[in-house]
Amino acid sequence: MKKLALFFLSTILFVACSSKGAYNIKGEMGDATWDGVQVTLLSVSDESGFTSIDSVLIKDGKFRIKGSVDSAAWLVLRLEKEGQPYFKDFYTDGDLTFSMKEGRPYVSGSPVNDAYQGFRENYDQLTVKIVKLNQEYQADPTNKELEKAFNEEYEKFEKAFQQLDVKTILENISNPLGLHLFHTTMSSLDNENILLILSKADADFLADPTVKKVAAQLKLSQKVGVGSKFSDLTMPKPDGQTMSLSEYAGKGSYVLIDFWASWCAPCMRELPNVLACYKKYHQKGFEIVGVSLDKDGDAWKAAIKNNQMPWPQMSDLAGWQSKAVEVYSFSGIPHTVLLDPQGVIIAKDLRGAALEEKLESLFGK
Repeated sequence: MKKLALFFLSTILFVACSSKGAYNIKGEMGDATWDGVQVTLLSVSDESGFTSIDSVLIKDGKFRIKGSVDSAAWLVLRLEKEGQPYFKDFYTDGDLTFSMKEGRPYVSGSPVNDAYQGFRENYDQLTVKIVKLNQEYQADPTNKELEKAFNEEYEKFEKAFQQLDVKTILENISNPLGLHLFHTTMSSLDNENILLILSKADADFLADPTVKKVAAQLKLSQKVGVGSKFSDLTMPKPDGQTMSLSEYAGKGSYVLIDFWASWCAPCMRELPNVLACYKKYHQKGFEIVGVSLDKDGDAWKAAIKNNQMPWPQMSDLAGWQSKAVEVYSFSGIPHTVLLDPQGVIIAKDLRGAALEEKLESLFGK
């Protein structure tokens, strides 16, 4: 399972649990410049987004927000000062303290929240260099050296994050933080680490619907593991005609099945490398078949045209409900599957230098 966007930089994490929950948060802002600022307590869900639960005004640099919710949950506190919004997610677990440190919000006061705070601090340290490089690259997007440096640093970041993530989940496997992190970061975990987590999990963890779905998906993934024959897919092309993977797979060429989407920023960052590999090795017997997880047909077609992607493309325009996700059992993109000339899977999730090195080993320089 692959591909982590820098989700903590822009996304609030949320997961619901199953018991009665109370919130009791004491705010200590440190100075009176916050007086009059409204503190809003929010719940978050994929279906409804943010929903306001409670609110209070800061007075004398302090606030208290207290009440109960139907179930213990990860909730979010929101404040806005001088046009700058601040969000902080926390678990409804005992008496908690909210504060600002170096311009960033903190919630402490329970083992779950303190463990989460430690995880976030380690995460923030990991992102310092990648965030700086991203800012530089966004300011100078035609700079190939910056692009290369960013992509290399991103690969290092992903590996380091996965180690931190797995370690934290295992250390908190029997409390709400372990399940919370699994829910919100599982697309960054490879199958080996997910299997490790599941092997250490208790009955409550394994009974979670999302966990059960992932476990079932892992079983399916064994059918499309390295050494297995490819599974066929038949979907529409951009022109509306249908095509099948079997038109290319097992026909004597090495074939890279590239699962992507126009809305996937990591996919688009990887695209120049895929294009370079295609141009270098296509005449030697290298094919690519793109399988998109787009829903918007116009956006899909525009991405193909604007990025001059010369290989065949297919999509059922079903997003994450695509048949491709079920058949090839993945939860993050970009996701790649490399087939040998007989249509047997010989590698998965090759990208960046790893893709170039693999193709060089097959075709030579």
